[in-house]
Amino acid sequence: MKREVQITIIIVSLILIVAIFSYSGLLTKITGYATSSTTVVNITVGNTAPTVSAVEVIAAKNPTDDTTTTITFNFTATDTDGASNINRSLAQAYFQRAGESTRSNTSCINTSIGVGNNINFTCAIDMWYYDQNGAWTINATIKDNSAAYAENSSTTFTYNLLPGMKMSPTSLTWGSVALGQSNTGSNNDPIQVNNTGNSVDVSINVTSYNLRGETTITEFIFASNFTVENTSEGCSGTAMSNATALNVTSSIIQRGNHSLNYNNATSGQEQVYFCLKGPLAGISQQSYSSSAYGSWTLLII
Repeated sequence: MKREVQITIIIVSLILIVAIFSYSGLLTKITGYATSSTTVVNITVGNTAPTVSAVEVIAAKNPTDDTTTTITFNFTATDTDGASNINRSLAQAYFQRAGESTRSNTSCINTSIGVGNNINFTCAIDMWYYDQNGAWTINATIKDNSAAYAENSSTTFTYNLLPGMKMSPTSLTWGSVALGQSNTGSNNDPIQVNNTGNSVDVSINVTSYNLRGETTITEFIFASNFTVENTSEGCSGTAMSNATALNVTSSIIQRGNHSLNYNNATSGQEQVYFCLKGPLAGISQQSYSSSAYGSWTLLII
């Protein structure tokens, strides 16, 4: 009897288990409960910054006396998102050197349609005559349409040394000088000497010649009667000597923008004054000039 009860309990339990699983499947079908689902997939591909992949090598350049020298070169911008992603209006280039003013072009010209990932640009930058000689860094920059920035400053070029000068006036005159008169300055000095190159620590040498009488050609005002210096009138300056180059003491010209007309150490200018020391004796009243033996010469060294 006991065994029959156990068997009965087992049979009833099996029937209940089968019923429960059957009911669950039926319930799912009746209620519409999901047995699967979907998920939304979202991937953002970010912008890739461009690069300045190549900069043309610039050969050494010479300054141009008293004006600018235009230096033209090319560079290539590359964008793996395609050339159309490069902002053509933002191609810029700079020449840079420590302690010097930066020279720039902020509107380089797009010179290619843009094939694949590359676009070529041409830049023209003006360098001034007084810009320092030596190595200048070439800095080429670009942005893409997302404002991502790239630059290349890995190359340099050499700006050569240029000695140059201009002076004004180019003639010296004195008013009527009486015999026996002393310490008479020129009536149209100083001669202003402009450094029209990029040399530094430039000295001035003056070569003078005896002045011969224009009427009585056997009479002279000798070069040794004149002095020169870089302060007013020059009457306490260095005595000159016929056909001899003499340094104008303390006259040193640096490079600089002489158009500013500052007579100082950085303006690229110096002023030179001349004085007829006298007194004159043993000569007649007439005009004396340099026409016989040559014009006086100012030389920068």
